[in-house]
Amino acid sequence: LSPLEIHADTQPKTISGRIRSRGYIQLPWRPYVSAYESDIVYTIDDETGLIARQDQVWDSKSPSKALTESFTPSSFLFNQPPPKSYLTPSPAEPKGVSRLFDYIDGRRPNEYTSQERLEIESLIQEVVDTGKTNGETNQPKFQRELLPGRWILAYLQPGPDGIGIDRRIPFPDFDFNDNYQVFGSSQQVTNIGQVLGPWIDVKVSGTLQEENPSSTTIPKRFQANIEGGKLCVHTGSDTEGACLGLPIQGEGIFDSLYLGERLRIGQNINGGGARVVQIRLD
Repeated sequence: LSPLEIHADTQPKTISGRIRSRGYIQLPWRPYVSAYESDIVYTIDDETGLIARQDQVWDSKSPSKALTESFTPSSFLFNQPPPKSYLTPSPAEPKGVSRLFDYIDGRRPNEYTSQERLEIESLIQEVVDTGKTNGETNQPKFQRELLPGRWILAYLQPGPDGIGIDRRIPFPDFDFNDNYQVFGSSQQVTNIGQVLGPWIDVKVSGTLQEENPSSTTIPKRFQANIEGGKLCVHTGSDTEGACLGLPIQGEGIFDSLYLGERLRIGQNINGGGARVVQIRLD
């Protein structure tokens, strides 16, 4: 539960605010409710000074989705909360990056309201523009040693024409699926797209090439050469079972717009200009 705004009014005596909530409902089947925002108003009794009435309006979750989540046991593969990063910020992390990280960590790309998207995309632009206000010489440098690790997609900003991103992964776009990228230390990259939660996923692997390896200027352009893929069934959360090879090949071009210890922003170049914001998990 995160309070976003709090107001106190005198006529009538009310306390109003805007909150963001998510978590488990205390029912025997422990349903998980994904993040939503609501406006809440408490009316104070003049005689007792206690709360006499509570009014709450949800504006970021449909009644049908709220009902479905409320009656879906959290043990089901499609009603689990997204992974959350617990990495702490370094003293050098820009404030805009910290705010953006706190806003999207532990959330999925499909659960934001239109107002949240405006705020997040303003923060994205602020982070992308970091260091440019005083001239090109103050631009942050690309630190390739920060790239290796497992990153989860937390926010997707469509391109100018409203186009998303093509990850060369043929999987359904279910709300409960998560998407990862794993970057290796030897220019290897693997895109992981869940098909049915953590139990079935598609892995697409390839190699990365820097357009100009000698440059550390941001944006930093990469070419990803997709060499193959596989559909895998998992017998446990971290145990890969049977896999079926998939004939997936192709080429992707993207710019690294920001790369930090906990957060990265990339932009797809040959797929519509969408921006992705990822959180490092490990």
